[in-house]
Amino acid sequence: MRCVCSILLSFYLSMPLYARGIPLDSVYLATSSAEYQKLFFTRLDYYQSVGAQFIDSGIAFSGWLNGKDVIYIKEAGSTNTIIIANFITRKKIILYQFKGTVISARISGNGVYIAIKYFTTDKIPQPVLLLYDIAKKKFKIFNTASAGIDYSYSYTGNAFFYKKNKCIIEVMGDSYREKEILCSENAPQWDENSVLYEHIGHRLFISGSSGNYDVYMSTSQSFKKIFTAITPAEIFIADTKAFYTGGFPGNYTVNIYSLHSGKTQQLLSGSFNPSLHVVGNTAICLNNAFITVYDNSHNKLLPTTFESDEAIISPDQFSIASTVYNRLFIIPLSKVLVLDPQAKRYLTTLESQYAALTQKSAIHSSPYSVTYIKQKKATITSLLKLF
Repeated sequence: MRCVCSILLSFYLSMPLYARGIPLDSVYLATSSAEYQKLFFTRLDYYQSVGAQFIDSGIAFSGWLNGKDVIYIKEAGSTNTIIIANFITRKKIILYQFKGTVISARISGNGVYIAIKYFTTDKIPQPVLLLYDIAKKKFKIFNTASAGIDYSYSYTGNAFFYKKNKCIIEVMGDSYREKEILCSENAPQWDENSVLYEHIGHRLFISGSSGNYDVYMSTSQSFKKIFTAITPAEIFIADTKAFYTGGFPGNYTVNIYSLHSGKTQQLLSGSFNPSLHVVGNTAICLNNAFITVYDNSHNKLLPTTFESDEAIISPDQFSIASTVYNRLFIIPLSKVLVLDPQAKRYLTTLESQYAALTQKSAIHSSPYSVTYIKQKKATITSLLKLF
């Protein structure tokens, strides 16, 4: 079993860090070191000092159902619990429990369904695709051969798409009626993970594996390749723009592709985990763990001093659900965008802590640790220039 766990750990670390909100420090620094613990408490103390609302710990996944309710998966050993929390009333509702290790999850646009990929607890873990009806508290298991993201929803959320053998299947509503809508012989390519992404007036076909996904736009029964992304989970359409993450480990990028002109604009580069999320015309991503907001009206990025392992903006765009060290917090967007003296003190402390890490090779847990530390320190230094 120890061998299997090692294989799974290697699988996680070889993937772009989009599947789960993984603390980057835990990948590149020894978690038992005093230096790691200092960074741990520095971040959590900052969240507490600014009044971020703590929701829960042991978070494997989180997302918004509406402007008040956040849904998340809480891990406790091999047991996973799906929970809805209202951050206004502080009330929590337990929906469902299952055994395994969560790989990824997606919520439908209408907030009715949550789809979860996870590994079973078998001696040789197998991937499972679970579709849970949040309102009716019912679920259905679909056969899957891949641990990757090969499932999605229609724009309305009334239909669910998943890869089954050599076809993409559409599953309709409560009846779970299945219909083949695209098979390999009619697709431009067919890789380990193939999926459809649907938005108003647009349908994208995405196929690839291991952080290399070709994205095609469907036009009059034909397909036109428009860009290459690192994950289907971080592709979004807003009006006539497609947001996506590209690049390679240590230099991930956030990009905008114009569906009209075919031109690409790079918004962000040099990030270890961009963790892109888009609601309406507002995009949010991570610049080496620092939350960054895209201002669509002025076509520019707004840097912030808040670090996160995964940040998701609410549908009303008033709040951010931020996961830090597997702890879920809710922060008003207005507070995240404020630059105050307390933030400057926080950054100054972080800068000194990372500066001290460069020479301490004994706590480096990856061949890329030095690169990560230098890149992180450079990001902090650039943020300090805002004050």
